[in-house]
Amino acid sequence: MELHSQGWNATFEECFKSFKQKGLKAGRVISKNKDNFLITVEEKSLTAKITGKFRFKAQFNKDFPAVGDWVVYERKENDNQALIHAILPRENAYVRKLPISGGRKCKKGMIEGGKTEEQVIASYINTAFIVIGLDNNFEIRRVERFLTLVYNSGIEPVIILNKVDLCFKVEEYINQIKEVADKVPVYSVSAEKNVNMDVFFKYLTCGKTVIFLGSSGVGKSTITNFLVGDSKQKTQSISTSTGKGKHTTTNSELIFLQTGGIIIDTPGVRELQLWGDEEVLDQSFEEIKQLSYDCKFNNCQHQEEPGCAIQKAISDQRLSQSRLNSFKKQLAELQKLNTRIRDFKKKSNKK
Repeated sequence: MELHSQGWNATFEECFKSFKQKGLKAGRVISKNKDNFLITVEEKSLTAKITGKFRFKAQFNKDFPAVGDWVVYERKENDNQALIHAILPRENAYVRKLPISGGRKCKKGMIEGGKTEEQVIASYINTAFIVIGLDNNFEIRRVERFLTLVYNSGIEPVIILNKVDLCFKVEEYINQIKEVADKVPVYSVSAEKNVNMDVFFKYLTCGKTVIFLGSSGVGKSTITNFLVGDSKQKTQSISTSTGKGKHTTTNSELIFLQTGGIIIDTPGVRELQLWGDEEVLDQSFEEIKQLSYDCKFNNCQHQEEPGCAIQKAISDQRLSQSRLNSFKKQLAELQKLNTRIRDFKKKSNKK
């Protein structure tokens, strides 16, 4: 498989020049399992490990190779395993907050003193499909959180309403989405019944990479099966006892289609840990940002201040209170996150 069919471009070529002069080669990470990686190269795929020097320099989780990364590798003659020397600079990456590690439990069960890091799920992505199941899985606040993560990752979002054959309120759900993300494309499909599934192929052109995001059981693996043309990904039904999805995909993986497009299927998540600067909310809550420009005071908290344009919009039913509450919740979460990051950096610098 040629590198260009995997998304290789002139930018990567320029970054790779100095490595190429040293006789090193470039490949893309297909999958990872702890310290073991599978990378695709021009002639085939190879298992790989990072060098000791790479490991020594890596300080954080994000410094290690992720699925989708372009890496610089070396392969010894007659050796089936490659050594990864470096990662080419990421154009973008889907990231979220890594569960806090290295801390201690306190009386209330919270973790104190741990390290707060970002977790790179996958990189070099052109489109992020946020998949929502229409079999009692729809939750607009969850859609908002996915959008914040996708915007922070620098990826174009598309919302997929799957299992349309099981729902009689599709238009109602589409209207709810348009109220919070009117510029984001929304498609209703059924992977099980082959309804409107051709919408994916305009995004899955040669060398383009897409990622499927969503809760467990929304049908990401069923969609992938349809696009691949076989049952590459195992599928599981919704739990009848809890109504929640069962995990199907256990690790992220690159999947190459005959169309030339590339899929990254990710494990379903039940808790979305936000990561990013507070400014990312300017995209995921754009209408609130625009309304705030008309507030009488620059430091308006959008509560009971005189001349609050946002409270007026709620009074005029141009904005819902639940939408504002969601914005405030995400803002508080990101503020707390960034305070924790700053505090951790200060402590690290003192050592």
